[in-house]
Amino acid sequence: MSNGIRIAIIGGGNLGLYLAGHLSLAGNEVFITQRTRSTGSETDIIFAEGDEHWHASQVRFTVQEELQGPFNQVIVAVKSHDLQAVLPRLAELGDADTCYVFLQNGIPWWWTYRDGDIAGAPKLANTVAVVVQHAVERLGPKRIKVHSNGRNRYICAQADNENSARLQALITRWRQADIPAESSNDIRSEVWTKLMANATLNPLSAITGATLAELAGTPQTRTVLSAGMNEIARLAELEGSRVRMPPQAWLRFAEEIGTARTSMLQDRLAGRTLETEALLAAPIALAERYGEPVPILKTLLGCLSIPRTDLFRSAR
Repeated sequence: MSNGIRIAIIGGGNLGLYLAGHLSLAGNEVFITQRTRSTGSETDIIFAEGDEHWHASQVRFTVQEELQGPFNQVIVAVKSHDLQAVLPRLAELGDADTCYVFLQNGIPWWWTYRDGDIAGAPKLANTVAVVVQHAVERLGPKRIKVHSNGRNRYICAQADNENSARLQALITRWRQADIPAESSNDIRSEVWTKLMANATLNPLSAITGATLAELAGTPQTRTVLSAGMNEIARLAELEGSRVRMPPQAWLRFAEEIGTARTSMLQDRLAGRTLETEALLAAPIALAERYGEPVPILKTLLGCLSIPRTDLFRSAR
């Protein structure tokens, strides 16, 4: 495992940059895609600050159309609303041994997927789902702020729930790059557990402009968050699954992270599309099929339906 491998990362956001930096510094050949080509005035160095201080100068920035496979790992770190355009073009980046890694929030694309449903999408046996519990902010082009509290996790499992040598090789290589990867034998429970936070903290932060610590530390918003998290927990039970953290544990975790801004708040401040479909609309639709009331989730989605892109900019 000492020799570097070829890795393509689709998506140059906060987590994409974090993974690119760590994997490159560990000796791997890393390519990361942007929406547009770099100009001559832009630096191709990733800078990290906060609880980690490093810079990675060997990462190659490009656009997806110019990636030349096969790659050993293809890491997809785009928002769910951008995935539809990405999925059909992934198979051309790999071969039978390629590990396709997906860092997605909410109900993921593979939840009810069967091989062949989407032309060009990877097979489930080659697909690894990763549930991330780690706060990383994108401060600007190629610049991130890393928040660490000693409990950061990158929880990995194959989408077909098999424990393959491919999965173990991925975890080993990521750990060698100081990425806290671990395996799970019940990734669906991990997805539901993460969704408790994503479906509540993310929307409420985008509505209020508050940090995680402010939301978790204010009694009124704490009550809203706890109620919304319980709605997600009930949906998990209806789906035959369970959550691994009670709302109180998530709220303590949010307080410990402190001044971090959620990815949805960062997107709203930047005028980007919000990830409401996978985080709110999908679980709400599931609740309606079960006849389960989810008033908090519906309220959060309703509040985010107003297309304000300049909110909080003058104050942040």
